[in-house]
Amino acid sequence: MHSVNYLKTTIAAVLAGCVVSLVASCSSTQQSTETLSGVVTRVHDGDSIHITPPGRKRVIVRLAGIDAPELKQAFGVASRDALRAMILQRSAQAHCHKTDRYRRQVCVVMFEGRDINLQMVSGGHAWHYKHYEDEQSRQQRRDYARAEREARNQRRGLWGLDRHMAPWDFRRAAQ
Repeated sequence: MHSVNYLKTTIAAVLAGCVVSLVASCSSTQQSTETLSGVVTRVHDGDSIHITPPGRKRVIVRLAGIDAPELKQAFGVASRDALRAMILQRSAQAHCHKTDRYRRQVCVVMFEGRDINLQMVSGGHAWHYKHYEDEQSRQQRRDYARAEREARNQRRGLWGLDRHMAPWDFRRAAQ
């Protein structure tokens, strides 16, 4: 009887330790960030770039919190060109919080102290990607939503078009 209770207690302690380790592991994964500093060597479209840190291979970066028109979509090339004008061949910092299913780092890109992702929304070159807003801080959610609202109201960028389709709807229609 004593050995059965001892065994139950030991198993319970081991399981509790595993649960604590698992929770700690998940928490640190969600909150961990990596900062990349390097030259923006390519702007693929309005929300995807390549950053090449000194002495390292290029890193493909997806701009967090925004969704820009696809290249084949109305305003897609203009969106890409706006991002190119801001950061191509310039040194930038990318604060990355995850890797997406395409193995891109998902990051907030900073150039000269400015949030480039927010600048893209503010200029009317991208939508605030509300589907992923739970990955943003409360302040970022407010700032990005306000920037989109102001761009819409002032008909900046893509909001000046008579008709516009959100990139997620465009991608779904193309499937």
